[in-house]
Order: sequence, then C-alpha cells, then structure tokens
Amino acid sequence: MPNWCSASYAIEGDAEEVKSLYKLMKRLQEQKEPSVPNGFGKTWLGCLVNALGGDYNKIHCRGDWSNLEMEGNILKFTTETAWSPCDETFELVCEKFPTLSYFYQSEEPGLAEYWTNDQEGKYFPDKYIADLCTPDDKWYKEYFVNQTEIFKWFEEISGQSVESITEILAIAEQWKDENDKSFCNIYEYAAG
Repeated sequence: MPNWCSASYAIEGDAEEVKSLYKLMKRLQEQKEPSVPNGFGKTWLGCLVNALGGDYNKIHCRGDWSNLEMEGNILKFTTETAWSPCDETFELVCEKFPTLSYFYQSEEPGLAEYWTNDQEGKYFPDKYIADLCTPDDKWYKEYFVNQTEIFKWFEEISGQSVESITEILAIAEQWKDENDKSFCNIYEYAAG
C-alpha cells in the first residue's frame, strides 16, 4: 500500500485552453461510469490521460482529482496520488494544451516529503510547514511564507524568544522531559 501524496494545483495559460481542460475534466467527473475501468472512480487521472490520447499504462497517473474549480482564467483542483505528484500526467496536459503551465504544492507526510514547483510563490506562497505537539498535548499544523513568521508563531506557543529553527528544535527537545510524546517538525517545501 502506498503513502498518499496530497497536492494542490493551479493551471494557467490561454483562457480558451484553460476552459477546454476544465470542460474535459468536468465532463469526465460527471459521467455515470468512469471512462476507463479503474479502482479510483470517474476522477482517476488515468481517465484524463486516456481522454488526452495518452497511455495510462505508461504514464504515472495513480491517483485522482477533486475540488475542480475555475477562478477567473485559472483552473484549480487537488489530487491524492501514490507516493508523489503525478508530473507525467500534467506534462501530457501541457503537451496537448501548449499554452498551459501547471503549478503545484504537495505533501507526503509519511516520508516527510514536501514539494512545490512554484518557487516564486505565485499560487502557493507557503515555503514552510510546522507540525507540532506541545507538552500539554496541543496539536498544531501551520503553514508559513518565511522563517520570521515561524519564529513569531512559535514564540506565542512556547512563551520563549527564538531566532532560529535550531532554537525551536532545542526547546522541543526540552519539552520531551515534560511529555515524551511532544514533538516539533519543521519542513521546507523543496523544488519539485
């Protein structure tokens, strides 16, 4: 069984091509039955690959999409895929719709892998994610655009001044004396 990777996508380009892709994905998800038999349902990425003339046996497409919506001329949706984002699927989309570009931000917490191809933060400005449990069993999962925001947030939670991630992790280690289940993990989204 795979670890599941959640990703958010934004697709931009020529308004007509974005609209055509949206209509195709909407039509696939509104059919009574999947266009291709599979274990994911009507929104299996393999159905999209097939509709674009690709071979779902050769293109990594193990997963599905949801939350499909248009925001102006930008197509947005999320995916749940096995292990990692399905870049090959969206490279095929861009091959079939040459003006389109896709941006994503993904999380695969099982292996602590966090990726984005939106290095400038055009659609996904968050650069860090913090996953934390305090000694009094309060759980937090927060997103940040820079380290300064992390430091301010952690200071509010801990009541201690910090100026580096190293200091945060040192305080989290001290928390283990109070509750061995407490932890603090801070991840930076890597280039995907």
